[in-house]
Amino acid sequence: MDSIRPLRVVALLDTFGNGLILQLAFVVFSIPIITTVPAAVALQRQLADLHTGRRTGFVPFAKEFITSWRASWPLGILAPLVATGFAAAIPFWYSAASPFARVGLGFLVCLLGLAGGCYLNVLRAAEVASEERWRQWLATAFEQMIRHSLRSLCGLIVFFAWLVTLAYVPTLLLVGSGIVPALIVRYVLEPPADNQASRS
Repeated sequence: MDSIRPLRVVALLDTFGNGLILQLAFVVFSIPIITTVPAAVALQRQLADLHTGRRTGFVPFAKEFITSWRASWPLGILAPLVATGFAAAIPFWYSAASPFARVGLGFLVCLLGLAGGCYLNVLRAAEVASEERWRQWLATAFEQMIRHSLRSLCGLIVFFAWLVTLAYVPTLLLVGSGIVPALIVRYVLEPPADNQASRS
C-alpha cells in the first residue's frame, strides 16, 4: 500500500503538468481571438485523450487545432462578434432608467444564458463527434440543451461562477481560461462513455 501512494502522487503531478501544458497551448493559439473556439475544441479533445491515456502535449494540441480549425472556423468568427455585442448591449440597457430597459436587459440575460449553454454543449459535441462539423455540433448542442436541460443549467451556473471569479481575479485567465470550461464540460455535462469510444 505504501508503495502505491508515491505512484499516485507522481501520476497526479503528471496529469497536473499536462493540464498546464494544454492550458498554455490554448492561450497561445487563442491570441488571434478568432481562433479561440477552435482552440477550445482542441483542448476539449486533448483533455479526453489525457483521460484515456493517449498522447497529449503542445505538438498533439497543434495537430488537433488544425483539425478543429477546419471544422469550426465560422464559430471562431461568430463567437467574438456575439461576445462583443453582449459586452456593448448589456451595460447600455443596464444604465437606461426605464421599464423597457429592464425588459430588454432581461431578454439579453436570457440570450446570454442560451449562448453560454450553447458554447459548453458545442464543446461537448465536438469531443464526442469529432468527425462532424460545426453545423452538426450546433444541432447536437441545442438537442442536448433540451433533452438534458437540468444538466446544462448546472454547467451554465458553474461556468458563470467561473466568469464572475475572473472578473475579480483576472490573473486566473492565464491559468484557467481554457481548461476550466473543458473540465466543466467533462465533469458536469458528462459526455456519454459510449460516444467517447469513437475518439479511439
